[in-house]
Amino acid sequence: MHWPKVSTTLKTGVWHLPHHQLPNSSMTLRGKFPHAAANYLFLTRGVHLMKNVDRRPVHTVSSMAKHMTEASKSCKFATTGEGSTRLIWKHQPTSVFVIKKIRAPEVREPFKRLILYLCQEKQLSVTIESHVLQEFKDDEDFMSLSHQLKKWSIKDADPRIGLKDIDFIVCLGGDGTLLYLSSLFQEYVPPILPFHLGSLGFLMTHGFRNFQKDLDTMLCASEDSPASVTVRVRLDCELQRVSADAGTRQSEDVSVSPAGYAVVGPNTTVSRMAVLNEVVIDRGASPYLTGLELACNGRHVADVQGDGLIVATPTGSTAYAAAAGAPMVEPGVPGITVVPICPHSLSFRPIVVGLQRKLQVRVPKTSRQSAWVSCDGRNRQQLEPGDGVQITSHMWPMACVNNVATTVDWFTSLGECLQWNVRVPQKPLADE
Repeated sequence: MHWPKVSTTLKTGVWHLPHHQLPNSSMTLRGKFPHAAANYLFLTRGVHLMKNVDRRPVHTVSSMAKHMTEASKSCKFATTGEGSTRLIWKHQPTSVFVIKKIRAPEVREPFKRLILYLCQEKQLSVTIESHVLQEFKDDEDFMSLSHQLKKWSIKDADPRIGLKDIDFIVCLGGDGTLLYLSSLFQEYVPPILPFHLGSLGFLMTHGFRNFQKDLDTMLCASEDSPASVTVRVRLDCELQRVSADAGTRQSEDVSVSPAGYAVVGPNTTVSRMAVLNEVVIDRGASPYLTGLELACNGRHVADVQGDGLIVATPTGSTAYAAAAGAPMVEPGVPGITVVPICPHSLSFRPIVVGLQRKLQVRVPKTSRQSAWVSCDGRNRQQLEPGDGVQITSHMWPMACVNNVATTVDWFTSLGECLQWNVRVPQKPLADE
């Protein structure tokens, strides 16, 4: 199976270059493709914070920790001999971005308590999303603090500016809130302190009852007393479509900012996206089987006949992938899980490949129908015959502060959230 050479069409022409060698500037890309639904205008917005950051892919926890340290102005990440990662502040953090679960009345009071503590007790510069103020418009105590808060919105003229100096993030909600947070930061992500105030909360390892203690422990992270973090690998998913002229594959968008933030709006059609959980390619609303071609490092490895395919991170292995029969993978494992969805084959089993692999999933040109792709349940787009996605490891993971340690927190979540290996114990035999 021959996989055509990937090219990236820019306003100024065609570049046959790897992504890390593209020009260091934001660019506007216009794409016109055979099917009418794909006439889009793509904008990539990013802040160049680190001009000399190494752009080569990173495939180990230690290399990711080094990469994040180079990008951060306020903290560094160090790995130990046991493979765990530690957070250490270069200087005392001064700014925080607080994200809360939307349309959740039960989160309002914890959010208010947190904001009061951060502003009054810790004297930190606090940034919140602008729409959150609408939830507290009748709360005089909270609105009296509003002048001290920085407001940020994806609809700002330049939404990058409000996030570029953030030292760390506090997240209140469930797993969906953390996925939303991942979509906002398409490149470097400041360290995250997640509090479980959602439904399942598999990824939210901290309870809110002792939030002051957890915050103080994180803020005091030093060489002598570092904070334990889980480095959560993300995937880089690039949507590719067939050119109407040459029959070659083109990426619709290009993200060329070497570091910083590329903010993605809720109504923006994204063709390159950082993915925390999984990329799903499925048959959509069609009642028939979908046909997909799977390649690894440019070599055809499988034809998929079924409802679709899931490509998941270790973090996503306990989500949709687990429901489809995949193994649950500990977050520290440097791998990518490939899971068929209801395959029409008794022998097509889920597999785990190395993090350094480049996966390509394509709808065959001979396919009877189209397919659909989504990233972390967002930005769902149609794939016509000949279209596909290229999936690699993302160079910017997410560092989440642990409650205890990576492995301990993971097994705790398996037991409490998924009831893993819960069974009535076998009764002993009576003495003769």
